[in-house]
Amino acid sequence: MSAPASVLADRGAELSGAAVRRLTRRATAARADTTAAARLAEVWSSLVSGAIGVAVVAGAVASVRERVTLAGAPVTATVLPASVTAAVAAVLALAGLAVALARLGPVSSTPAAAAWWLPLPAGRRDLLRGELARVTAAVVGVAAVAALPLALTLTDAPSAGGVAAALAATAGTAAALVGAVARAQTRGGPGRAAPLAGAGAVAVAGAAVAGATALAATGGGDLPALPGVPAGWAAVPVAAAVLLLAGAVAGLDRLGAGQLRALGATAQYAAVSAVSLDARELGRALAARDRREPRRGRRFPRVAGAWQAVVAADRTALARSPWHLGQAAVAVAVPVLVARTDGLGALPPAVWVACVAGWALAAVAAGHPARQAQAVPALDRLLPLSAAGVTAARVVVPLALLVAVTTLTGLLLGVGSGAPALWTALCAATAPAWAAAALRGAFRPEVDWSGPVVSTPMGALPTGVGATLVQGLDAGLVGSLPLAAALVSGGPTPLLVAVQLGWSVLLGAGVLTLVARRRGGPG
Repeated sequence: MSAPASVLADRGAELSGAAVRRLTRRATAARADTTAAARLAEVWSSLVSGAIGVAVVAGAVASVRERVTLAGAPVTATVLPASVTAAVAAVLALAGLAVALARLGPVSSTPAAAAWWLPLPAGRRDLLRGELARVTAAVVGVAAVAALPLALTLTDAPSAGGVAAALAATAGTAAALVGAVARAQTRGGPGRAAPLAGAGAVAVAGAAVAGATALAATGGGDLPALPGVPAGWAAVPVAAAVLLLAGAVAGLDRLGAGQLRALGATAQYAAVSAVSLDARELGRALAARDRREPRRGRRFPRVAGAWQAVVAADRTALARSPWHLGQAAVAVAVPVLVARTDGLGALPPAVWVACVAGWALAAVAAGHPARQAQAVPALDRLLPLSAAGVTAARVVVPLALLVAVTTLTGLLLGVGSGAPALWTALCAATAPAWAAAALRGAFRPEVDWSGPVVSTPMGALPTGVGATLVQGLDAGLVGSLPLAAALVSGGPTPLLVAVQLGWSVLLGAGVLTLVARRRGGPG
């Protein structure tokens, strides 16, 4: 690659990291196919799309807020103020962000950059701080855009100062999180950040659910609302972000080339999976983690047949993935938190959507062993079982996990409602449909890029891509319709419990039949 004369005028001088980055920018700009006008048009289009998205979300939040104001009696006892639930939701969002940063690396190097940049005799700190700056800017921008509609609609009379303080606090918190994970990366790898963030999220959600359930059971009144934070306190996360990012930049020289290449390959793998709309591969990229120590040995139980071997392998695979077990715990907490929140608990659609969201999260966790089997289909073909037999064996572990999740959800929802047994039975009756949904999502067909495509704001996408991506979720949604009827009608009845169980079993059996037929086909 030829370099600009101004950069390489002094052949005897060693290039600094800043000079290498400047040389790369100039070379890229010289070979770019786009013009400045095209870039300005793209920026303007992005800004307009973002503004439209903020307006739509703000309108939806305002509509929900108005419905909360006009809502009637809740179907269960509500003891949580909205501020407490919002704080728990913020903790869960920050934990998810921390996990994504730890898996992909705040600082990484793509294979191309690793091949050219890392061997150069230039300071690694100057080479890499641009990557850290780009990641920080992207995270802060997304966080600010996501927080803007909430800051505009969740207060009675939003002011410019209050909205600016909320956005500053959000941006500072996001930047501080990036700095903390990056600093951990420079001190031995970001692998510790994901387990700590996951454990913290589960602990906070569990504590909130336990407190709300205890108050509902004893009739001890509502939890006090969280006090408002003065606008001046927004400077605290900003100051913390500056200190953490400065510490991370100072430690960039300690990053090894191997770690940077590994994180860069994972980030590129995740980016390609997202662009190609392959949610399973994206999940595998985010679930990958370094193992510095060998796995603890596990003794398999004695099995008497092939289907028992499949069940034992699935159970072991799920037990070796504490991340998915944490997902199941959060899946129980989400519906309970929404149902116990003042205002939201009086909106049957909100409670039903929370149940669907939580149980969909549990179905994703329960489908982890099946997704591993989908990645290597030859292993299932070697078993002395038919496609229907393998499918029936694969559903045992998801069914057991989802029975536990839905039953515990119903039990916690029913506390203080006067009919805890009916709530428990109604929610548990949805488990067959969600277990079938877990396998339907794990074994759904790949997106077909060989057919016709349609133009969308995200680019050209295959026709019918939406129907492919929602396979699995659709079965859970349809299977939970009797629960929606119970919420709208004011509570469960024995008839609705029977209808829910019969409908869930029939739907689950039909879905599993389709999955087995698809897996038993040619190829």
